[in-house]
Amino acid sequence: MGFRDRLLLGLVCLVLGVAGLQMGLGYWSFSRSLDQDFRTDLQKYALLVAEALDLHQPIPTLNPQKVPSFSGYAGRFRLLQQDRLIFEGGGPFPEQDPDWWTYRQPLSNGYVLEVALSQSEHNRALGEYLRTGGLTLLFSVGLALLVAWGLRLYLLRPILRLEQATHSLAQARFPEPLPVQGRDELARLTQSFNQMVIKVRRALERERSFTRYVSHELRNPLAAIKTTAEAVRLGALPPEALHPVLERNLERVEHTLNGLLALARGLDSYTEVELPEVLEALLRRLPEEARQRVLFKSEPARLRLPQEAFEAAVQNLLDNALKYSRGRVWLEFSQNPHPTLRVRDEGPGVPEEALARLGEPFYRPHRQPGGLGLGLAFVRQAVEHMGGRLELRNHPQGGLEATLVLPGGLGV
Repeated sequence: MGFRDRLLLGLVCLVLGVAGLQMGLGYWSFSRSLDQDFRTDLQKYALLVAEALDLHQPIPTLNPQKVPSFSGYAGRFRLLQQDRLIFEGGGPFPEQDPDWWTYRQPLSNGYVLEVALSQSEHNRALGEYLRTGGLTLLFSVGLALLVAWGLRLYLLRPILRLEQATHSLAQARFPEPLPVQGRDELARLTQSFNQMVIKVRRALERERSFTRYVSHELRNPLAAIKTTAEAVRLGALPPEALHPVLERNLERVEHTLNGLLALARGLDSYTEVELPEVLEALLRRLPEEARQRVLFKSEPARLRLPQEAFEAAVQNLLDNALKYSRGRVWLEFSQNPHPTLRVRDEGPGVPEEALARLGEPFYRPHRQPGGLGLGLAFVRQAVEHMGGRLELRNHPQGGLEATLVLPGGLGV
């Protein structure tokens, strides 16, 4: 039996229990009230019969005109003296008959009056109460079923939505946010579920991004190491030329991996850095020929940001600018009106219709061999996780200009 059926059964049992208890208590109270009234009537009947008796004669007499006639009751009486019957009226006196109630009243001169009243009306009233109560109980059961069914649909609707959404999430299909209604426990549960879906989706996106970007980010330094090692093996370069290439590119690999891991973890580790020093360190990791082509300019600034992911993003912009331009590359940072980093090259730029798609994973407008179209996608994702944005445009003087606009809240 499912939870919904158990809930329905529980509600019906609860209503039945309450209705049955109410009927039982009502029957007990009504029966006690009838019994009390019947005893009172029995005592009154005995008193009236006693008043109709004349016990001062040698033989007791009864004045028939004074004998009471109770409407709705069949009354009988008898007069005894030392358990000897003197006379009786109303019919044979009932002995041990459960349908009759009796009452014994001592009189003067050793006489005893016994009276009896039929409780058929009493029993009929109780029977009517039971029949009415039974019909009421059946009506209550029907009403309880209707109400329980309605409550089952109304109360379980949010739970059913949660069940379906949870099943979709288990199948790696992210459901749309569920509507939050009210402020009760179900509303808080729904809100927590929506937040969980968002966090799971972001975590999965970070994991997928990591696997996409890791091959792209490691390609350039590994290619440099491989090319230099091959040149040394062929004798084109002396062995000592391999050491600085290894040191420089391994350092770059380390920073790249740290940046990718920071992006995969959600950029939680923020540190305060002197931005000019961070950019100068990035330039020192470039090959000498590439470093001489970069024109660097920066205002003094102290920012709070995820350093490794930020360095990986800037490194991507520099790599792209140096790759698609044989001329100069500008790296500039300013703080007015927001912390802004610009990287511009003297390359051919990109078609205007392609600008809007730059930053999409695997999109490459130039289609040169060796690229995967993930560099700008990584940059965009990293800066958006920081709370900023990436802007791309063709510069009026030629080349592509990439601008990282960092949120003002990161400035210190």
